[in-house]
Amino acid sequence: MREGEIFQAVADRVAALDYCDDVFVRPGKLDAEGNWVLTPSADDIWWLEERGSAAHLAAMAVGAVGLLPPLEPAAVEAVEDAERLLGHPLPSLLRRLYLEVANGGFGPGVLGVAGGCTDDLGRTAVDRMDPREQPGLFPVAYWGCAIYSYVDCSDPAAMMWGFDPNSGLADRSFFPEGISLAEWLGRWLQGKLQQPILVKDPRTGVWRGTTPGGA
Repeated sequence: MREGEIFQAVADRVAALDYCDDVFVRPGKLDAEGNWVLTPSADDIWWLEERGSAAHLAAMAVGAVGLLPPLEPAAVEAVEDAERLLGHPLPSLLRRLYLEVANGGFGPGVLGVAGGCTDDLGRTAVDRMDPREQPGLFPVAYWGCAIYSYVDCSDPAAMMWGFDPNSGLADRSFFPEGISLAEWLGRWLQGKLQQPILVKDPRTGVWRGTTPGGA
């Protein structure tokens, strides 16, 4: 997909209030035939289910899926402040998405700039970035369990990097994902994006990154 197509596809998903990997469903359970059987509950009670899961698809079949809340674009000043602190301009695709579509919240946990979507500790991408320790790297998404995806804003190709500190090996926490920001978003739109994690090779015992790009 070209960048313009990716931008429009993300914008369409955000406008349709259908923009992330978790969806709201009315409480219920799958029966033996795979149907979603609603559980009596208050009107303001919703569950989160993974997009494309059996529960999501069954709930959708009986009209038990709710819309996500609307998202708002970032302020120009917030984007410019992020770029100033980082010391590099954001990739044009990400910049357009922030300014014209949403200040984070879409995709696989895209973080916002000031005033936008945060991680589980209430930190925006600006709060999380460290230009002195990781020059040019901008934390574009939070996956949970302290795992992030970064985009290299010093690289014209806007290549993605994974961060997984859970092995305890500080020197291996950052690793290349092997795809660009545009490819990364394109894979999310296609339902093919995987979380970057560090795994230990069972044959060599060496830790390596498992990434969307197959590294």
